[in-house]
Amino acid sequence: MPGRIILGLGGTVDYELHWQTGALQALVDECRIRLAELEDEPPAVAHGTREMVLAILRSMRHGRGWECYAADRPALIDLAGRFERSTTLGGTCVRAALALARLGVPSTVHLVSMSPEVRRLLPPKVERLCSAAQDSLDPHVIVQYPRGAQLRLVDGTVRSSRPNRVILVNDEPNEHMLLAPGLARAVGRARAVLISGLNTMKSQAELRERLTELERILAGAPGDVIYEDAGFHDEAMRQVVLSAMPRMVWAHSLNEDEAQHYLGRSVNLEDPGQVVSMMRDLLALLGSPAVMVHTSGYAAVVGRDAQRLHRAAEFGCLMASTRYLHGDAHGRAEYEAVRRAGRDPRGLDLARDPAISRAGVLIAPSFAVRPDSPTTIGLGDAFIGGVMGSLAGAEGL
Repeated sequence: MPGRIILGLGGTVDYELHWQTGALQALVDECRIRLAELEDEPPAVAHGTREMVLAILRSMRHGRGWECYAADRPALIDLAGRFERSTTLGGTCVRAALALARLGVPSTVHLVSMSPEVRRLLPPKVERLCSAAQDSLDPHVIVQYPRGAQLRLVDGTVRSSRPNRVILVNDEPNEHMLLAPGLARAVGRARAVLISGLNTMKSQAELRERLTELERILAGAPGDVIYEDAGFHDEAMRQVVLSAMPRMVWAHSLNEDEAQHYLGRSVNLEDPGQVVSMMRDLLALLGSPAVMVHTSGYAAVVGRDAQRLHRAAEFGCLMASTRYLHGDAHGRAEYEAVRRAGRDPRGLDLARDPAISRAGVLIAPSFAVRPDSPTTIGLGDAFIGGVMGSLAGAEGL
């Protein structure tokens, strides 16, 4: 049963920092940051504490989630030590597996690192393949901020318009992304396979090697193969992945920030015409047979066999909405309660718009949940977990 769903390629140990305005304000004061410094987007690489703090503030200023490489590992660990935190397991593949496990759905994850934390926190419902020869710990530091969070700068203030998160990473095993010997055998009997995590790699030569290995392995996949995009630490790597991925996968899945990054323009995600243009342009640009964009209000699907992918996106939205409301503290009962909730009006309006349907774009609305303290970490991971479970025919979804 676990072999029906294969989720790869790399997991992590995450330090989820608890939002403490005073602790972050002290860092902002030390760095003496000014409003003009927030106009640029968050950086792909942060050198030292000041640039990590800038990445957080720019994310708040622009209302965008972000992931970047923290070049100074001691500074990253020092930053994490200034906050209360929870230690969790991360990586798209692992969080997708955890979301499924909470509903009793088994899966197999592919890992590139191992540690006591992974052994302790990975539940029995999740089997693992691992390419690591020895233990290591390279935590990803995640800063999650609420709507309305406000910090003083030297010459003004910055205030978040929506809840979101910044992920700061220095993780050598995920940079190399070695594949476990048993992956080909596992893929050969899977009904659904997820590819993710290539965004952290640093060497183009290694990335091309890994993509060649993956193409050979995925040629033997009898089931659906989905690629989940992410924030690349090096934009040159994105193009290498994009040149190879359409040959390997049925669908390219990405969130609203990544979609707009590819397009090089802002998109009004509530405007039917702009949504249609976004989906058509992404289908042409990304090259995969189908494209799926997941946003806070809905998921949009276009391309080959879109009806089946749309049904899977419905379950993805349900999983993400459940996590948004309950975080890690949910199971079957909470999932079923959210299933009975109303749908997000933004998604409903688009789903009912005739211009959307005429264009061949299908909309799966999210669920209308409004928690006081929403979870923003891992929403895309929970979404893709629901998608993969549905495609594999998992019972109960």
